[in-house]
Amino acid sequence: MTKSEAKQLAEPVVKAIVNCMADGTYQNILDYAELTKNDSVELFQEFAEGYLRINHLKYFDSYDVPCSFHVHYRDGSEYQQFQVYLWKDGSGFSVDYDLTTDGRPNDLTLQMNFWFEKSGMLRAVITDIHVL
Repeated sequence: MTKSEAKQLAEPVVKAIVNCMADGTYQNILDYAELTKNDSVELFQEFAEGYLRINHLKYFDSYDVPCSFHVHYRDGSEYQQFQVYLWKDGSGFSVDYDLTTDGRPNDLTLQMNFWFEKSGMLRAVITDIHVL
C-alpha cells in the first residue's frame, strides 16, 4: 500500500470527523470512528471547544475549506495539511490532519490510526487532537 492509497481510504472518515467538528455535531463522530478507551465524545468536544475559546477562535473550518498556508522546507518538501504514516508491519497506518480556521492552520492536529481487520474492514480510531 502506498501513502496515496492509504489517504484515499482515510479521507472520507477524516472529512466526516472534521465536518462534525466544524458543524458542532460532535456526537456524530462515533458514526465514523472510535475514540481511545480513556476518551469520550464529551471530553473530545470539551478539549476542542476549549482550545477555540482559549485561542479566541470562533470555529473550525470544514474539510473542504482550502488551506492557504504554503511553505517549502529546506529539504525541498512542501507543507502538507494531511499526512499519512504507513506502518512497517502493514497492519495499518496513522494520519495527522491539521485543522484550520479561516484557511490557516490553528495549531490543532487531529490524529488517527487506521487498522486493516481480518474481515477486510478498516477500523478508524481517533487517538488525539494534539496541539503543535
